[in-house]
Amino acid sequence: MKNPTSRNVLAGGALAAVLLLSACGAEAGSPGSSDPTPSASVSVAPEQSEDPQLLQLNDSLKETLGDKYSEGWIADGKLHVAVTDKSSEATVTEAGAVAHLAEYSAAELEAGIGKVMAWQREQGGDIATAIHTYMPSGRDGSITLGVDPKQLEAIKKGLAADDVTGGITVNFKESAGPASPAATS
Repeated sequence: MKNPTSRNVLAGGALAAVLLLSACGAEAGSPGSSDPTPSASVSVAPEQSEDPQLLQLNDSLKETLGDKYSEGWIADGKLHVAVTDKSSEATVTEAGAVAHLAEYSAAELEAGIGKVMAWQREQGGDIATAIHTYMPSGRDGSITLGVDPKQLEAIKKGLAADDVTGGITVNFKESAGPASPAATS
């Protein structure tokens, strides 16, 4: 008879592996997700700590600002919030955060990612698995794509020729993976 303790260790390890693998690709805008969702997180510079009060302030401002919210980030111990109009800048400043005017809202950037994903699916072949990450940036009104270096030029040319994002700047960075097909729904 096998040792029940070693069986429990193996089962626990297998469960951990399944949970870890299921978390991969579940980020907003990843090819495995069926729908990009507006960025709800706050980016924090590596040297900054995640101050719970600033995170709570960001959540509150995001809710208050609605479709005028673009992105929040912590830098120099302060919450910075990008918004799409002047009245929202005043709201951010009055709340004690640093306001920045943005060209696109989080929802508009995520819609741009959705268009890239749809274009990618339509291309099929190697293009369908060549974009590994989709990252919106409200700070500079852009989308950054992590792309397989072998398909980088084809994707750059295709997205530009088809004007997929409707004016939203697309930046590219080389990526080694993971490759998975774009969502089908």
